[in-house]
Amino acid sequence: MNRLSHSRTNLCTMLAVSDGSAPAGSVDAVAGGWAAASADRVYADGLRRLLTSYRSIPADRRVRLAKRTSNLFRARSRTGTPGLDVSGLSGVLSVDPDAMTADVGGMCTYEDLVAATLPHGLAPLIVPQLKTITVGGAAAGGGIESGAFRSGVVYDTIVVMDILTGAGDVVTAAPGGPQADLYYGFANSYGSLGYATRLRVRLEPVKPYVALRHLGFHDVADLQSALATISLAREYDGESVDYLDGVVFTATEQYLTLGRMTDEPGPTSDYAGQQVYYRSIQQRTSDRLSVHDYLWRWDTDWFWCSRAFGVQQPTIRRLWPRPLKRSSVYWKLVALDRRFGIADRLEGLHGRPPLERVVQDVEIPVERTADFLTWFLDEVPIEPIWLCPLRIPRRPDVAPDSADPTWPLHPFEPARTYVNVGFWSAVPQQPDDPAATNRRIEAVVSELGGHKSLYSDSFYGRDEFAARYGGAAYAGLKERYDPNHRLLDLYDKAVRRQ
Repeated sequence: MNRLSHSRTNLCTMLAVSDGSAPAGSVDAVAGGWAAASADRVYADGLRRLLTSYRSIPADRRVRLAKRTSNLFRARSRTGTPGLDVSGLSGVLSVDPDAMTADVGGMCTYEDLVAATLPHGLAPLIVPQLKTITVGGAAAGGGIESGAFRSGVVYDTIVVMDILTGAGDVVTAAPGGPQADLYYGFANSYGSLGYATRLRVRLEPVKPYVALRHLGFHDVADLQSALATISLAREYDGESVDYLDGVVFTATEQYLTLGRMTDEPGPTSDYAGQQVYYRSIQQRTSDRLSVHDYLWRWDTDWFWCSRAFGVQQPTIRRLWPRPLKRSSVYWKLVALDRRFGIADRLEGLHGRPPLERVVQDVEIPVERTADFLTWFLDEVPIEPIWLCPLRIPRRPDVAPDSADPTWPLHPFEPARTYVNVGFWSAVPQQPDDPAATNRRIEAVVSELGGHKSLYSDSFYGRDEFAARYGGAAYAGLKERYDPNHRLLDLYDKAVRRQ
């Protein structure tokens, strides 16, 4: 294994980086300079376990994480090689209310992070929709939510990271430091360059409640116009807009939900009981949630996917235990279906073909959103559809008039509005191509100048994939941080599903 290297970040400025003085191979060298000594000891112990597991993997074997859970929806091949022990890198290490940051282990879930920050009146700027998404996973793979039109994606909320690279080094990556290329290139790398072991996350003040307004639309062109206008203005009808997302039910029924933080006391709705959040959007023009329940409003029913398990039927919902209304439970049911092919067996009993899973999030330039929705609603029998606008802040080290992307492997143009369009269901397979619908969607997204998130199935050829996901930049990062290719190539992971 290559020697353990490190750099220390001066967290007063978050930018000035200098080499530490601890001997090479010292875990304590990496653990120093971040937080209180007790948190450093916890982190150092977890890092030792991780590195011990790395050393135990034969040099000719691929390196993977030993994770029991995942929010990925693409299959991958199985190997007999033991995975990296990341069990000591979970949880929140510290919260600094004055600096409005939190230090977390790479395997810390957003559920744990939110639980630690809300008592301080703080929350991460972006809280991905599902509780078991990890901070390290979101930093490497992506994560958005209804604050993305003002705060960007999860990548934009990370101040500094410790990363175990494919070469076996633990380095500290931060803007302006010697590993700044890895800091920016880590976004959308999906573990093909390394794994985040510790991260510092930016927080923002939040108020106890979120007041909601549901605006109805009957035409996707009008919906697109409102998305573009509100995303830029950050206000509507004289009120500030702190959160913004939307749901498309049909070609003639769509809604945008505008959230405004408030400390004004009053009654709140509860969607972890009998009521279902996404159905409330059709039933009322205004609503009010605690900030905690707002942040997790989509997790309770996995957006609307709990209907596949009958959880939205009143009798079953009444009997389904409240603590089990969460995405991680539904995910286990999906895993069982994958293992035993239950859904396809049931389709076969009714004389129907197997199902093609269509589970995708795509990012479309806002000015082409209506075009995509019109095509999708005409061609793909899936509803509802989730919408979430996002704008990526411009990097401080890039000229103001430059179109260079902030994140080279996920090339959003800075200061341009995109709309994340999410759809998660299944359609009947076509006999001649079991992935026909996914391929058609991928082609249309490309035609409209958009990109796909890589957590699910992709079908690009290698050259097109490289052109869309930072091929030249990625090749340079791979050579520097994983020269022996201990980690799978991004194309192999995302497309070839190895």
